[in-house]
Amino acid sequence: MTSSLATLALALLAGIGFALGTSGALALAWPALRRALRRSHPAAGAGAALGAAVAPAALPILLLALCFAPGLLGLVGLHADHCTHHPDHPHLCLVHPTALLTGPLLGLLLAGGGLLLGGLVLGGVRLARSRREIAALRLGATGGLAPGVRLVESERPFSVTAGLAGCEIYVSTALARALPPAQLEAVVAHERAHARRRDGLRRAFARALSLPHLPWLRRRLLAELELASERACDEEAGRRLGDRLRVAEAILAVERLLAGSSAPAHPALLAFGGSSVAERVRGLLATPAARLPRAATLFAASALLLAALRLSDPLHHATEHVLGLLLGLL
Repeated sequence: MTSSLATLALALLAGIGFALGTSGALALAWPALRRALRRSHPAAGAGAALGAAVAPAALPILLLALCFAPGLLGLVGLHADHCTHHPDHPHLCLVHPTALLTGPLLGLLLAGGGLLLGGLVLGGVRLARSRREIAALRLGATGGLAPGVRLVESERPFSVTAGLAGCEIYVSTALARALPPAQLEAVVAHERAHARRRDGLRRAFARALSLPHLPWLRRRLLAELELASERACDEEAGRRLGDRLRVAEAILAVERLLAGSSAPAHPALLAFGGSSVAERVRGLLATPAARLPRAATLFAASALLLAALRLSDPLHHATEHVLGLLLGLL
């Protein structure tokens, strides 16, 4: 039991190292990454920004799975059992746990458990807050503006897409009165794009899983994700309406209405205005970047996965040797 806990502590230590390395590499690549995000199609940019935001939480899980793969494959006879040939260092292996649960490793486990519990509590608090705000919007709804769009009695001009999974669209009476029908239709088309893309859920994942990032990098990645998501919804609204200029005009009209006002700002509530207006309008006035074919994306992902599987053995051995050196220092 203690050896298994020690192996878990080693995995946590390796995961921390992978997370720091991932965030550090993205920090070094940030200038080039930002340029690439801005030049790509907004939908592709949003996907890339989301991937970069969650990388320090998601990539360590993949790397740890690769580290444990040789031992698990050896258990079923698909890989040579090498653990008995390397007794000089601790093993990241569920079949042959060899490390001793020392005080520092136990402390690392307790600290990791405490951070996980704190994160779950904070996430629960934020979820409860978002539910209260959505319930307040439902309570203020006076009728339907369009199919799937509720009208909320309010003197504040706003339109929001609420919720994480099942998205609901709300438009205030102030905004509905202030905008001409053509621009109001553009606002509704934009919000429906948020609902189809599940942008509230994407943003929640990004905010939660980007916590291991360096703080300044996390802020910039979340800002890039928000901008790319808004631009992707602008593009989709323009395509469905057949008029990208009308979407740009709606953005400017809502921005003028929002001067001195504010819309709900919770991450689960995606508001139409107030987000990088100049960049969004410039994007609508320019020719959109071409999107890569889905087949090319799937091919690249498959190639990366195969390369990662080929590297599982050297990654496994290198990680174990580094962990051995770290245990010698503790």
